[in-house]
Amino acid sequence: MRIKLDAFREELSGSFWFLPTVMVGIAIILALVMTRIDQMTLQTANPLLSWVYSGSADGARSLLSTIAGSMITVAGITFSITITTLSLVSSQLGPRLLNNFMRDRGNQVSLGTFVATFTYCLFVLRTIRSADEIAFVPHFSVTLAIALAVISLGVLIYFFRNCSG
Repeated sequence: MRIKLDAFREELSGSFWFLPTVMVGIAIILALVMTRIDQMTLQTANPLLSWVYSGSADGARSLLSTIAGSMITVAGITFSITITTLSLVSSQLGPRLLNNFMRDRGNQVSLGTFVATFTYCLFVLRTIRSADEIAFVPHFSVTLAIALAVISLGVLIYFFRNCSG
């Protein structure tokens, strides 16, 4: 039984999409929790919360759409260029290079971060309501989306540093 569990664990660790899928699931749960916190929290003018996003529903929609679009673009371009380069190199040096890339946790976390940030923004974006309806702007959730975008920028720099070294 232990051998089967070890083989299953090895198969999961070799899967390029397992960790990104888990990260997307966490992003969905985080989006649901954060919007619930926003619904329960009264948006008062507390000077300690001056760092929290305080824009309108249209501004929040625009910001989240921009972050989501940029994250999926970064994920697509980064990994398509990398896979193209690796396929050219692996034809000369052997297919083992591609397997090493697929098993690398840094590459999996990088892809997971970009796709999870994209997913988080989409799930928060769907909760924003305009003044025509019952107005709701998830201020804390939008602030977290900005923080995730900054973290994703750091992960992008890490990814390029990791691939070049």
